[in-house]
Amino acid sequence: MPSKRLWRYYLRAAERTVKVLRIINMTFIIGLTMIVIVLVSLFTPLFSKAVVYMLMHLPLPTIDDAQAEPSAYVVLGGGLTNDENNRTILNAYSLNRARAAAAAYHDKPFPMVLSGAEAPWLKAWLIEHDVNDIISENASMNTCENARFTAKRADLQHVYLVTDGYHMNRARRQFALNNINTTPVVAPLPVNRSWSEPAHNLTHSRRAVYEVLAYLRDILRPQPNCRKATDVSTRELMTPRGKAPKPEQSDSE
Repeated sequence: MPSKRLWRYYLRAAERTVKVLRIINMTFIIGLTMIVIVLVSLFTPLFSKAVVYMLMHLPLPTIDDAQAEPSAYVVLGGGLTNDENNRTILNAYSLNRARAAAAAYHDKPFPMVLSGAEAPWLKAWLIEHDVNDIISENASMNTCENARFTAKRADLQHVYLVTDGYHMNRARRQFALNNINTTPVVAPLPVNRSWSEPAHNLTHSRRAVYEVLAYLRDILRPQPNCRKATDVSTRELMTPRGKAPKPEQSDSE
């Protein structure tokens, strides 16, 4: 027959097991609740607003001898699409960036650098909206190349950088790595956040998640498909890619 000491040992072991199970159960409930809250927040403005706030407050690399005031605009392309006649046009992201750039330009008319394969289409749209003194960088295919090739295409120290709010900090970081200081000009996304539009909120949330993952990738394992400035010639930077509309005026040199 087991002794009283052995019974007490068994009771204490059982009590510890019950406590551990309670902790595991509580942790599971809290974790599941947090997952549900996050999933629900994806369909509200809360998630994307929190991510934008976090991204905008991430530190940027230090720039030596940064020019005090911006001297130009840099507009990053956001993609192209096809219209109903299968013609290549700016997608909604690029179009909003063009609109934001034009509004800023008419307030402060500085030279404007257009970065990315979308540059010819951006240029045609901007010329139609009375924006002059345009420089095109046509070769870049990602944010890293936007910064490297812009630095090669034009001698810049401080610029107004035009892109959307989710992309802004990652883009600013790349430009800082190329010794270009930036002041944000935030272009809106094609759809607005709204408590009554869960689908719109989910669009913002997807954009937010993508940019967080892309930022972490840039920090932990920079993308291998980012070409160096020495990999492309100035002629390549100036040459439009694809079937682009002919601009009404030549690039500034």
